[in-house]
Amino acid sequence: MRIRFGVSLICGFLLFVLRPAANAQTVNGNINAAFAVGKWKESHEGVSLFCARVTTEKEVTKGNSNGVCFLTEAQASAKDSVVMSTNTFPVTSWDDHSLTALTDFYADKNGDQTSKTSPGAIKFVFRLVLNFEAHQMTKFVEASTGNTLGYHLESQ
Repeated sequence: MRIRFGVSLICGFLLFVLRPAANAQTVNGNINAAFAVGKWKESHEGVSLFCARVTTEKEVTKGNSNGVCFLTEAQASAKDSVVMSTNTFPVTSWDDHSLTALTDFYADKNGDQTSKTSPGAIKFVFRLVLNFEAHQMTKFVEASTGNTLGYHLESQ
């Protein structure tokens, strides 16, 4: 519970305190941490991303750590009405130049999240790709139906 609250504070900070930066995309990172803030060019949703290495004290002495990203997106559905969502992405590859993270879920025909065994469930895979040198972030949404959509942060 404490971790979830901390993550929501970090994401809220990135999304709202750094809001002036959201008008122009910001993507920065290295082998230890990464962040991004901006708007998707395709949907105009506000985006904040925070990635960090997560480990235990015992594992850090062995040099082991896992990366995780927290992506928060805000969509204005009506005047004075904002819908926010935060998803967790385990990092699959991370070096000094780039980061890739994946998460998946199942949804019904209305787009509501459901279980894998639900009739008509469609699997979606979200893939985040950050390029630290080019300061770019892309989100790919791949459906089991074969459709793939790409979202890019608006240029500076």
